Amino acid sequence: MNIIQNSMKFSTECFSGECGLCKNCCQNTDESFQKIIHNKSESERRSEDLSKIIGKNNVQEFKDRYNKNLKEWCKNYSFKDPFCYGYAPKNKRETFTGRNEKYKIIDKIHKDVCDNLYCKMMYTTSTSWEQEKKYCLLPVYKNINEEKYLCGPCLTNDSFK
Repeated sequence: MNIIQNSMKFSTECFSGECGLCKNCCQNTDESFQKIIHNKSESERRSEDLSKIIGKNNVQEFKDRYNKNLKEWCKNYSFKDPFCYGYAPKNKRETFTGRNEKYKIIDKIHKDVCDNLYCKMMYTTSTSWEQEKKYCLLPVYKNINEEKYLCGPCLTNDSFK
C-alpha cells in the first residue's frame, strides 16, 4: 500500500519528452512555472495548450482553412482594412450561439484578437511579424457591452466551415 501511495504522488513522464505540457518537458521549477502561468490570461494558456495537443500539422490546417474563409469573407464584403471595411456591417448581432449580443466593427488599426479559441490558437502560434502586421488589420468586432471580440468570419459563423 505504501508503494502505491508514493507512486501516485508523482506524475508519469510523458513518452515523447516534447509534449510541452508536463513539468519535465517544460523544465520549469514550481516557482518559475507559476510565474509563467500567472503572466498569461486563461484564454492564452488554453490556446497554447490546444496548439500543443492538436500538433503543428493540424494547427497549420486550421490556419489554411481560416485564411481561405477569411479571404472569401473579405471578398464578399469588399473588406480591405479597418479604414476601408467596404460592405461589412458596422454593427452586427451574434445570434448563432443564441446569445444575441451586439458587436461593432473596429474601424482603425487595433491590437485586438478574436476570442474564439481557435483564432487565439492561430494568433499564439503565429510569428511576431504576423501578430504585429497581419492581425491588426483583420476585421474584428468589439462587443458593445464588454471586452469581448470576434473576427468577422467568426461573427457570421464562416471561420472554419
